[in-house]
Amino acid sequence: MIEAHLAAEVKGFPVYVWTIDHPQGRILVDTGMIDSTPELDEEWEPVPHPENIPRDVVCVINTHLHFDHCGGNRLFPGVPIHVQARELPQSDTIRAWVDFLGATYVEHDGEAEVLPGIRLLPAPGHTPGHQVVVVDTPEGLRVLGGDVAYTFRELGQGDTEGRRRVLELGVLTWLAHVERPKVPEYRPG
Repeated sequence: MIEAHLAAEVKGFPVYVWTIDHPQGRILVDTGMIDSTPELDEEWEPVPHPENIPRDVVCVINTHLHFDHCGGNRLFPGVPIHVQARELPQSDTIRAWVDFLGATYVEHDGEAEVLPGIRLLPAPGHTPGHQVVVVDTPEGLRVLGGDVAYTFRELGQGDTEGRRRVLELGVLTWLAHVERPKVPEYRPG
């Protein structure tokens, strides 16, 4: 089962994270935000919702390391955090939210299976190391897309490698800033 959790709001837009109930334990995809900084407050007007971030997880998967997707990583010292290796050296993040005491990153270089039925698929575009999570459920494959696109209209343009990969799958997809999932459709231009 996949469940969405409102983990923050940025400039009035929701930021969802997801849990996946797996036989080996609960998985958290992205961690939202637990606090902010004066610089973020001024530019992005974030409203963190740390109370909505599940803590009882066996691992975390970050779709990418922008502040609104990894700001809660610090809640998980010692817990494996799966990320594409290309994402870690990225400078477009708050380093203290990524490099914290007990941070346990599991770096992947391309596709990887985290647990049976939970696969990482590189989806570059939003960031060079962006990845989506492909979940094999009894109802079929599902995609947790992070910021592969902000909207389904944007996703449907298929104008980045990551968006094309998600469109090719043609399955029910969640996006970080959209409340409900849907099957994306290719609609260029």
